[in-house]
Amino acid sequence: MADEAAALLGDSVEEAYDRARHNKLTPEKARDLRHARWCVYASQFLHKVAWGAYSVVSPFYLALFMSTAAAANVATAEWAAYSIGQVLCTPILGAATDQAGRRPVFVVCQLAITIMFLVLFWPNLYWWALTGFVQGCFSCTWAVSITILVDCVSNGAPPGGEDDILIMRLFRRIATPASETLDGEVRQELAVAVTALWFVAGTGEVVGYGVGYGLWAVLPSWLAIISCGVFQLIGASIVYAHLPETAPSSKPFSYAEAFDAAMVAVKAQTQAVAMVLRDTRSTYLTASYVLQYFALTGVTDLCVFWGQAKYDWSAQSAAVYLAVFTISPGVGALIGSRLLYPSQLRYAKSIALMLFSAAVGCVLEGLASPTVASAIGLSILATAGGGVYPAILALLTPDVAPGRQGHLQGALYAIATLGSVAALGIYLALFNTTETFLDGASIWLLSALFFCFAALFSYAAGERITVERGQSKHPVIPGSPPRRRSNV
Repeated sequence: MADEAAALLGDSVEEAYDRARHNKLTPEKARDLRHARWCVYASQFLHKVAWGAYSVVSPFYLALFMSTAAAANVATAEWAAYSIGQVLCTPILGAATDQAGRRPVFVVCQLAITIMFLVLFWPNLYWWALTGFVQGCFSCTWAVSITILVDCVSNGAPPGGEDDILIMRLFRRIATPASETLDGEVRQELAVAVTALWFVAGTGEVVGYGVGYGLWAVLPSWLAIISCGVFQLIGASIVYAHLPETAPSSKPFSYAEAFDAAMVAVKAQTQAVAMVLRDTRSTYLTASYVLQYFALTGVTDLCVFWGQAKYDWSAQSAAVYLAVFTISPGVGALIGSRLLYPSQLRYAKSIALMLFSAAVGCVLEGLASPTVASAIGLSILATAGGGVYPAILALLTPDVAPGRQGHLQGALYAIATLGSVAALGIYLALFNTTETFLDGASIWLLSALFFCFAALFSYAAGERITVERGQSKHPVIPGSPPRRRSNV
C-alpha cells in the first residue's frame, strides 16, 4: 500500500502553493478563480437554505400523516438511502472531476438534487427512500466545492484574498490566528478555506430554518415542502451560468469523455483506501473524522423528533434549536483557529479537547435538560466540538496532488457516509426503544461515546514533524511512504 499511496500523492498541494506564491496569476486566471469562489459560495449558501427549510418543514409535514415514531422512521430511511447513494457514487463523481473537470460534474449534481427537492410531496416511506437515494447519488456538491477551493489555494488565490468579496476578506482576518507557525502556511490557508465555506453553508442553513418556519406558517403543507427546492434551483442556475473550470488540466466537455472519465473513476475507487489511509497518522485522523461524522449525523437526523417527544416542540422551537445547533460548531471552529491551535496545545491536543468537551455536552443534553431553554444552551456545548472538522480536513488534504483532490475529497466523504448508514440504524433503534422512558436521550449518549473515541484517535495522531527544504517546510511523517518530488 505504501507504493500505491506514494504514486497517488504526486506533486502535492503544498508544493503547488509554494510555487504559486512566487508566480503572479494572469488577469484571466485570477478572474476565473474569483468567479469560481463566488459560485461556490452562492451555491452552497442557497443549497443550505433549501436544506435548512426542509429540516424544519419535513418532520411536521410527516407528522400530519403518521405518528412521531413513524415519521422518524421515514426520515431516517430517507437519510440512510441518501447515505448509500453517496457511498456508491461520491468517489466516482469526485474522481470524475479530476478527469472531465469540476464544472460538468458540479452542474449535473446541482440539477439532479434540485429535481429531488421538488418531488417530496408524497409522504410515503418508499418514495422518500427512493428520492433520498437518488439525491445521495448526486450529492457530491460539497466535495466538489472543497475541491474547487483547494484549486484556488493551489494557485495562490485562497478565499479571503485581496480580490475576494469584503465579507470573506473580513472572515479571513478573523479566522487566521496570530501565530502562523503551524505546519506551514498552506495548512492555515486550507483550514481557513474550509472553515469559510463551512460558515457560508452554515449561515445559509440558519437562514433556511427561518425560511422553513415561514413556509410552514404561511403556505399549504404540500406547497411548503416543495418550496424548499426553489432555493436549490436558484443555486443550480448560478452554477450553470457562471462557474468556470478550475481543474489543473481539463478538456472541453463531451459525453464520450465524461463516460470514459466515469469508467476511470470506477477503477479509481480501488485506490481510495490507499489514498485516505496512506500512513498511520492519516488513518487516525480519518477515524476521528468518521466518528465525528457519526455523532453529528445521528443527532441531526433525530434531534427534532427528540424535541417533539420530550418537549412537544412547535415549528418555531424546532427552528430556533436547529439554528443554535448549526451555529455552535462554527463558534467552535473560530475558538480552535484563533485560540487553541496557535497555543502550546497545537492541533492534536486541541482537537482532542474540543471533541471531549462535545462528549460531555452530549451527556448533559440527553440527561440534564429539563426545559427547552436549557436544551438550547446545552446544545452549544454538545456540538461546538464539531468545529474541528475543517482542521482535520485541512490536515488530511495538503499531501495529495491538486489533480487528485476530487478523488480524495470524494473518498473521504464516502468513507464517512458508509459508516453513517449503520450508525443511522443504531440511532433509530435506540430512539424507538427509549422514546417512552428516556424521551430518546440515548441518541445523545451514543454521540458522546463516538466523540470520546474521536478525541482519542485525534490525540493518538500526534503532531507533524517538519524539516526545512529550500524556502518552505515539508512534512515528514513517521511510517509514511516517500513522496515523489517535482523537478519544477
